[in-house]
Amino acid sequence: MDNKTVISSILKDTSACAFRLSEYSYEERLAYVSMIVSLAWADGSIDDRERRLINTIAQAAGKDIEDELESIIIQNRKFSIDKYNEWVLNIHDEKLKVGLIIDMFLTSFADKVLMQSETIYMKYISQKLGISQPLYTEIRKCVEDILNYKDDEEKIRYEYGPLNNREKQANAPSESLLSKYLKGLANTLTAIF
Repeated sequence: MDNKTVISSILKDTSACAFRLSEYSYEERLAYVSMIVSLAWADGSIDDRERRLINTIAQAAGKDIEDELESIIIQNRKFSIDKYNEWVLNIHDEKLKVGLIIDMFLTSFADKVLMQSETIYMKYISQKLGISQPLYTEIRKCVEDILNYKDDEEKIRYEYGPLNNREKQANAPSESLLSKYLKGLANTLTAIF
């Protein structure tokens, strides 16, 4: 099955959220939802559209994860590269990896503005998951096409350039770490991709 067929199948089968997530282990489901939540925090807040998507994904993950959602949201407000690395190690299935990247794009696009920080997170996660650049690009294109042509909604905008306000402010050591890490990661990923 080619990449486009797999992506289309996931989007069609699931209405674009949490591809058969309930079939996986607790650790996989927790990692999946935690990565989505952490990505939603990338711009410093979780808006209503992102929250609805997170709720849908948590429901798809099962009652145990849904019951923990508020705690997951609070725990993942602060960036931690160690958490990302731990979560990635818990995601094994190839379709689950593709589903995660799809849901990450859906989360990033939920507010119709794709931030530089969100792109950096997704490229980092896809690289760690072993998602190839062509597959990553195909996922982005499929999700973007669906959202841009769905019900003539507002088109997606991109915010390039300096990192956003949350990343520029060093309100806490973890925020300062986030800023430094993302700047270094942006340079590394530019060289890789």
